[in-house]
Amino acid sequence: MSKTGKILLMVSVCFLIAGLVIAEGRKEAAPAEKTERITIEGRTKVTIGWSNASISNPWRIEMVRRVEEEAKKYTNLTLLITHAQDSAAKQISDCDDLLARGVDLLMLTPTSIDALNPVVDRAARQKIPLVLVQRETSNRNFTSLVWNDDIQLGSLAASEMVRLLGHAGKIAIIEGIPGASSTLGRSRGMKKKLELYPNIELLAALPGDYQEAKARSVMEDILTRYPDIDGVIVHSGTMARGALAAIRAAGKAGKIVIVSIGSENHVLKEIAKNNMHSTVMESVSVGVAGLRQAIAILENKPFRKLVPIESPIVNANNVDKWVRMDWADDTWVY
Repeated sequence: MSKTGKILLMVSVCFLIAGLVIAEGRKEAAPAEKTERITIEGRTKVTIGWSNASISNPWRIEMVRRVEEEAKKYTNLTLLITHAQDSAAKQISDCDDLLARGVDLLMLTPTSIDALNPVVDRAARQKIPLVLVQRETSNRNFTSLVWNDDIQLGSLAASEMVRLLGHAGKIAIIEGIPGASSTLGRSRGMKKKLELYPNIELLAALPGDYQEAKARSVMEDILTRYPDIDGVIVHSGTMARGALAAIRAAGKAGKIVIVSIGSENHVLKEIAKNNMHSTVMESVSVGVAGLRQAIAILENKPFRKLVPIESPIVNANNVDKWVRMDWADDTWVY
């Protein structure tokens, strides 16, 4: 081989070695696919059933989506999800079906605080762990409850309204679905707190069913009946948007104090614009926390029976730390 050929061969080998080193470096730097397993003695596969109340509003849809994404991390987990369409009768049937399919654990987001009590006892009799997620039952015979504490959410929202009005004024409450534990808890927390302030007059508490259009209609009725109203507390961000639409149409945006419960980005944007005034953050990841609690229980790890999720308050003083102006309105920041 000529001297020139030897040089070319050496250069080619050097490039080949360098290429292998670079490729190997890239291989090491590439993130490994995340695969986790749920470890239960004597079991290779795990099935969790989740009876969810409904996907009747954007918040609930997002909660379910995040749980489904979390479940994908576990290679040996099958997650069965049913939606009861806010019907207690359908949910009892859904739970019966899930238990009959031999789930290892049942997650339950109840449609009603009382109607699902028989399911709680049925799971206990069958020795199936039961994790309540996001909403409560009055039957305390469950394994664990992971929830946004609705009484606390309501109390904090009422405290914000009192503060913003300077301890005096006329207000209304737009509530969620009648009979739902979230509605009952939030209203209870609000009214209990308002009892401490005699100069705050509660004019009305009307259901908006966690629906934007219904809340707008309710707010229009409130404005007609009570044109001198000072503020409104709304059980969810979706309904707060409806209430704001009615208030804006009446030419009173920014003049009537709006306090919401929820972590929707559109609510935070309106707080930044001074059209809404405060929100108590309700974590949409409560479902993910519930699934993680369920897995801990199945793996026989230490757990708490009651797991409330933190509820930060966002208002004009700290909204810049939370709002995402470059994110879509219908996203959740918490």
